[in-house]
Amino acid sequence: MTIKMIPCQWETNRLTIKDMTEVEIQPVQELYEQGSYIHQWDGGSLDHGYAYRCFTDGDLPPGGTRAQYKIQVIRQKETGRLAGLLTTYNGYPTRETFYINYLYIDKSYHRQGLGQEVVRELIGIVKQTEYREVRANVAMKNWPALRFWTGQGLDIIQGIYGDREYGADKYADLELVKFL
Repeated sequence: MTIKMIPCQWETNRLTIKDMTEVEIQPVQELYEQGSYIHQWDGGSLDHGYAYRCFTDGDLPPGGTRAQYKIQVIRQKETGRLAGLLTTYNGYPTRETFYINYLYIDKSYHRQGLGQEVVRELIGIVKQTEYREVRANVAMKNWPALRFWTGQGLDIIQGIYGDREYGADKYADLELVKFL
């Protein structure tokens, strides 16, 4: 199987999703930093070079290649306003896996169904390929994200990673999967 990439540009009813360009690095970084509150749940820290690193090198899994990685911006069709960010990896941990690394919707658009719209269309695109599953990694303490992803059908736990015991300063992630 050849690794099939999602399109460079695609749409939903209200949104246009396309590969990020170099001029979008700063606004994407600001959007990423807006979502930095998730680090209270995943134990991570703010990456001040996240958007640049993703654009130039990618946010790659072990042994991953830049060619299989995408960072895409999500914009409102009507206004062109930046509404979110999506990063994906094609073919990890197996060639039949499509991995959603990161999805963030601008907080001013929360609870409007935009994330659901993006994921629904994305899964529809992925189903047209030879991928057999979609995966996403979610911090166990990130209850809103757990509700969101399980609501999108990523409701099978593929693995649990991180600290073995619960504690205020302990963190673990669930890898969720949806079989296609």
